[in-house]
Amino acid sequence: MTEPWHSTTLGRVLLVLFLGACLALGKLAKADVVEFSEEELARESVLPVFDQPEAVKKRVVPTDSRIEVGGYFGLSLNDPFINTFPIGADVEYHLSELYAVGINAAYFIDSASSYVGQIQTSVPGGNFIPFNNNPQPQFMFLGEYEFTPFYGKISVTKQGVANLNLGGTVRAGIISFTPSESSPTLGIGLNQRFFITRNFGIKLDLQGLLYQKTDIIPLSPSKNLVFNILLSVGALWYLPQL
Repeated sequence: MTEPWHSTTLGRVLLVLFLGACLALGKLAKADVVEFSEEELARESVLPVFDQPEAVKKRVVPTDSRIEVGGYFGLSLNDPFINTFPIGADVEYHLSELYAVGINAAYFIDSASSYVGQIQTSVPGGNFIPFNNNPQPQFMFLGEYEFTPFYGKISVTKQGVANLNLGGTVRAGIISFTPSESSPTLGIGLNQRFFITRNFGIKLDLQGLLYQKTDIIPLSPSKNLVFNILLSVGALWYLPQL
């Protein structure tokens, strides 16, 4: 019977030589440490110049410490029996780019709405409603406080850029009616300015007014709370800084 090759003398010698070669090669295969400088290493995050981005670098139309003068024309949106068209003016002093205080005064042009004629001709008893005694707005004088949180730029035609801001107002004052009636008034509004130059622009204003007014519909007229909405458009000018 033939012996396995590794049990012979020659086989043992070859096995020892093979193991020795493996050990020698293992020592020669030692890994080297490769080092890189800090500048060559990639980083997980990079903080370039845009670390603190600013949406608007510089205001084209500064308002801080400036006086704004404006005039406007508008209309009432929800008075059923009277068409009301306010013509007014306002003056504001901007305490900062965010806050301003001012006064607002208006004179009202009034006329009977189309509903008056319809009621008088088609509603039974409509001729007995004293529409001629319906109090009509005459003058309004309000103090206002404005907060303007947004300033930006817009391009519609891609040929030019318009500067604008968006603000909200809180108002309080008095409104008078013909023939001899008046009421304290509270108001809240939202406005949008579009600047054509640094000193001139257009202003859209939507304001809601809360006041008391005599209701002529009941048999015994009484004063009721009225919430009226006025929409106006006007022009504004900024006076030179003092």
